[in-house]
Amino acid sequence: MLKKFLKDSSGQFAIMVSVCMTALLVGTGAAIDLAAIQKEKSTLQSITDSAALAAAISRSDNVGELRQVANAAAQSNNFSNLDFKLNLTLEGETITVTAESKYDTQLMNIVGIDSLDVGALTQTTLPKEIPINIALVLDSTKSMEGGNMDALKSAATKFLEIFDEADPGIIQAGVVPYSNYVNVGLDNRDRNWMDVPIDSTTTSEERCYMTRPIVDDSKCTTETRIDTCFDDSGSYDCERSTRTCAEEAYGEEYEYCYIPTSTQTWNGCVGSRDDPDHKTPAYKGSPFPGIMNVECGSEILDLTSDLSEVATLIDSLVAEGYTYIPAGLSWGWRLLDPNLPYGGLSNNQSDRKRAMILMTDGSNRVRLAAPNHLDDPEQLEVEATNSLTSELCDGIKSDGIDLYTVSYQLRTADPVAEQMIANCATNSSYHFSADNQEELEKAFENIANSLVEIWISK
Repeated sequence: MLKKFLKDSSGQFAIMVSVCMTALLVGTGAAIDLAAIQKEKSTLQSITDSAALAAAISRSDNVGELRQVANAAAQSNNFSNLDFKLNLTLEGETITVTAESKYDTQLMNIVGIDSLDVGALTQTTLPKEIPINIALVLDSTKSMEGGNMDALKSAATKFLEIFDEADPGIIQAGVVPYSNYVNVGLDNRDRNWMDVPIDSTTTSEERCYMTRPIVDDSKCTTETRIDTCFDDSGSYDCERSTRTCAEEAYGEEYEYCYIPTSTQTWNGCVGSRDDPDHKTPAYKGSPFPGIMNVECGSEILDLTSDLSEVATLIDSLVAEGYTYIPAGLSWGWRLLDPNLPYGGLSNNQSDRKRAMILMTDGSNRVRLAAPNHLDDPEQLEVEATNSLTSELCDGIKSDGIDLYTVSYQLRTADPVAEQMIANCATNSSYHFSADNQEELEKAFENIANSLVEIWISK
């Protein structure tokens, strides 16, 4: 039977093969053209997305201006040099951008299909400014001195500028400068949520001792040696001097008497409550201890819609003290909590976002010994302090606060601290690592832009 079929000279087999080959060629051509069409559609979609976003961010509600912005963005993102027609419409607060092009088929034209229409559509709304309360928790320790502090001030200023056009009251911001302690301000001394001893000066009974004055400095020598000193950056080599005087340098012995005086002065610095109260933001009947005879930099600025006041406070920051991140975190949390000690009622508004930005250039250099934060390098207990830092971060995030973190020059200086700060953030995209002023400014700019919400639906 097969031999008979093969010997058939009627031409039916050749016709059948020709038909099958044509169908196969058309199918292959269609697949190739459809793949190319899908690629062009994807490119058009990217173009309409960028055009719609650019139009929305322009903050204009004029259709003509929106079209100009959209066309400029579309052309700058037309990397494949497509020939397309772009259109933009505005209905209410919805911006619709469409793009249309014609695809010239490569193989489907053999069956009479010379071209196919390709289109894309993107819709977005005019920018909607969501009310936001922001706590800027900023490292003002000694290691921030000089160029580091200049970089922080520049970055924070650029951050605030992004909100310049916000409607009044939409954006509220506060600042928590931190080092060993934070400064809640002398005006809060008598608040029921504070526990501060009164300023006082006490004297003791007169004390006397015998001494001999140095009358001839030429018979004294000074010896300098290299020793180990500590600051917020850790240990470093330093010089110490010892003065030695010969017997002939001293005059006659005499009795010296004095009255010992002890002064207790509060400069606004606040320590930590006992466990577990030091891990929670609210007062709830447990007062915060004032720490006497300590300097702790600029005082906290409570939430305000006057962003120029925020900028002024940031510009006044000075670098001093050691790094104790829990102090900054806990008081930043208190700015965003609706209860005392600060109790901003706007923190209760369901439509208002709450965000904290933690910035640090150093690892923890202080340990907790409530109410004090001690900087004794021999008893640092870094692991315990880091653990408390992480616990506070978890509490802040569990409270519904968006936590952004910025580590400055930590990647090589202290990878452990870098990872801790990264883990503190709400997610990996909320952490920024910077090594210079430009990168620090970019980090703050990115955070500000992420707080301006624009919704895209396709």
